[in-house]
Order: sequence, then C-alpha cells, then structure tokens
Amino acid sequence: MDDSRHSLPGAQRLLLGLRTLLGLPLQRRTWQHLGFALLLPLGLALIAGVFHVMKGQRGSAGGGVGPLALLAAVAVVALCGPSFERFRARVWLGEEVGRAERDGRLKRGTAFFFANLLLGSASFTVVIGWVIVSVRNVSYPFWGWVPYPDPAWGGPSPLGAVSLHFAAGVVTFFGAPWLVIRLNRLQVYVARRLVGSG
Repeated sequence: MDDSRHSLPGAQRLLLGLRTLLGLPLQRRTWQHLGFALLLPLGLALIAGVFHVMKGQRGSAGGGVGPLALLAAVAVVALCGPSFERFRARVWLGEEVGRAERDGRLKRGTAFFFANLLLGSASFTVVIGWVIVSVRNVSYPFWGWVPYPDPAWGGPSPLGAVSLHFAAGVVTFFGAPWLVIRLNRLQVYVARRLVGSG
C-alpha cells in the first residue's frame, strides 16, 4: 500500500498550522486579544483594593471591617462586573455576550466573578510573561555573551546559553499569543454561559 497519498494532507495541515502560528504576532486581531487580556477583570482590581483595606485594618482597633468589605466587593462585582465584561468583549473583541434573564442574577454573577477572575488572571499573566520572556530572551544574543563569574556553575557553554535563551524567546514570542487567544475565547464563552444570553 502506498501511504504517501495519506501523509500529504497531514503535512499540508501541519504547514498551514505552523504558518498561522508564525503569523499570529503580526495580526491586528491578535493585538486586540492581547489588549483585552491586559484589561484585568474589574473584580481583580476591586479585590486588590479590598486586600489593601484589610491590610490597613489589621493594625487598627476597628478590626472586623475587612471580611465585610470583601463580601461587599464580591457582591458589587457580581452585580456590576457582567456589564463591564460585556462592554469589554464588545469593544475589544467585537463579541456580543448578550444579557441573561434576571432570575438568579446574583448567583450567576458570583460564579462568573470567580471564573472570570481565574481566566482573566491567567490571560493577563501570559501576556506579561510573553512581553518579558520575548524581549529578554530574543535580545539575549546581544547581551548574553558576558562570561559567568564562576566557571564551575555547571551550565552550558556561552554559545549554548545564548542559543537556549534565544530559542525559548522565539517559541514564547510565537506561542504565547495563541494561548492568550484561546484563554480569551474561553472567557467569552464563560461570560455567555453565566451572564449572557447562553
């Protein structure tokens, strides 16, 4: 049997996928997803503020305000966060999330808050890591040739260190946008299911 006919479509699919992956950082749509991910969910900013309040209350005699403030923050985000996320998805990604019926709004909003907090934090972290690792490692051949002060460090030769860092930077530069797009699509899907029109 001649298997060459069957491997050609697989190879073409692989080349098409590779071409798509290599073109991602150059597409406008990718940069829209990166901008969407950089706008941390409203809840993360509010929770960070509440933690700051709780930290300030720890040393005072007032005590007990922190947990109440945290509960209030979760309730505010559960009520206001979905409309902010609908706006964010519509403006940055052109996605319509829709509105859910009013029954169970607080429960669905709270579930959405925690799911969105997790997904939004993950996509934000990937974008920040993408910027840091890509810039640092792709530029490593320009500044990474400095010899290590202790020759017994056990690492690769300078050529190996530069090659390894550069390769990791290139993989990150082209791979991280793909991951951010997937996380953002999952975030929009969760928004539609929990606070959208389904």
